[in-house]
Amino acid sequence: MKKTILLFVIVLTSFNICNAQEWMASFGIAKRLALMEDKMLFVMWEGSSDDAYPILLNGDKGNIIISDLFGDPVVNRLIWSHFVPVKINESMYPELFDEIKETRETRYLNKFNDDSIKIMDINGNILNTKVSNKYDVNINLSEFLKLYSLNTVFLKQELINYSKQKNFSTSFRLASKYLDYAILAEMNIRSEIIELANIYFDEANLLLPKSKLINKIGFSQKLSLLKLKEYLILNKPKKVLRLLKRFDIAEIDKINQSLYAFLKYTAFKLLIDENNAALWKSKVKMVDLKKAELIINNKI
Repeated sequence: MKKTILLFVIVLTSFNICNAQEWMASFGIAKRLALMEDKMLFVMWEGSSDDAYPILLNGDKGNIIISDLFGDPVVNRLIWSHFVPVKINESMYPELFDEIKETRETRYLNKFNDDSIKIMDINGNILNTKVSNKYDVNINLSEFLKLYSLNTVFLKQELINYSKQKNFSTSFRLASKYLDYAILAEMNIRSEIIELANIYFDEANLLLPKSKLINKIGFSQKLSLLKLKEYLILNKPKKVLRLLKRFDIAEIDKINQSLYAFLKYTAFKLLIDENNAALWKSKVKMVDLKKAELIINNKI
């Protein structure tokens, strides 16, 4: 009953807000709405909206229009069509910062702290950490939306599982799903999706010792091997083959033998080395052969 009431409130809130073009003020409700609508979050600190925030838009005639992020209803409708926008109250800063201060790189923390636009998934992890303009002043919003408005339906079940319970399995599966998502993503955003996946891989690595899994060594090895898959997605097969030399093939755990073969096979295929690729093909699971084909066909 409580879940039904909450769902009704979220849908009603969504309907009213979208019509009124007001950004959401509750981070929690915004996350739930984004999950329902398969969207990312368009996030800013509430204090950053006190002043004008100039942005650029592509006009209908190929011209560039100067507008304001907060004062233009056309811009608001545009943002709402791609994201769930939310302003986070400054009072939430200590709690949110404490959750990440020990596990994020300096570049990520700088992005979290500044007044720029942050595109987050429903767990509050930032996607766009590579924006070169510190505060996104005069950013071309049309191009920005085109790049970062990801449809998250492919990730939905893993996002739901993770939101219900954060443990090794849910973190690992969500990270793996983000990697697969990166394969078909636009070339100029793949590396950022991979970095988002790595947030969950790093978390899974921390949670592995606390898990009830019997074969912790095997799963630790799997995490290390999956890191190499990232280089395949970024079309760096020579790096994959070089790093694989660090692994003794005799010590590859049974649960990772197909993954190891997949890395070898895909790397050789990317290098158009058909003879060596053929040596590994029979050892790769059918589902991974399909992923290899996608990587090869969508290489950067």
